[in-house]
Amino acid sequence: AVSCRHGGDEVIRHNHLRNIIADLCRRAHLYVRIEVGRGLLGSHNYSRPADVLVDGWDRAKPAACDVTVTSPLTPVTLKEASIREGAAALAAETRKHEANDVRCQALGWTCIPLAVETFGNWGKEAQSFFSRLASLLALRQGRPKSSVVRDIYGCLNISLVRSVARSIMGRETVN
Repeated sequence: AVSCRHGGDEVIRHNHLRNIIADLCRRAHLYVRIEVGRGLLGSHNYSRPADVLVDGWDRAKPAACDVTVTSPLTPVTLKEASIREGAAALAAETRKHEANDVRCQALGWTCIPLAVETFGNWGKEAQSFFSRLASLLALRQGRPKSSVVRDIYGCLNISLVRSVARSIMGRETVN
């Protein structure tokens, strides 16, 4: 149920996380656009390398944040995930870079995969992004960064847990 693509749960989960991240960026007074990049550069590739495009993120370069939720229980990642914490998120980050780096570079964007495992373990690049975002929010809100970091992960992980629970509860049980 947590890794099944049937029924639209995966898209709903992705979109909720994307919207929370975009809202957090807006609260930090960053200009963001959602679902950017489809068909750019005259390509017939209709993927969107930027679920959230954050203007002026890295030395005035926009950051193309690509949200992805991955399960450590899939056959491809299960063995490595059982040995090393965060292996599924790392593999997802690698896949996103392979898919998006060339297009992002051509557009002048920095590719930042925001990978999270279905049980709440965020990838290293997402952690770095959220740390910097927390610094900006802390300045804007006059709060300690540690408090803002806790709120960011709390909000995101509550959404993730709710969506996973919804996926599990939405499956018919067989007796």
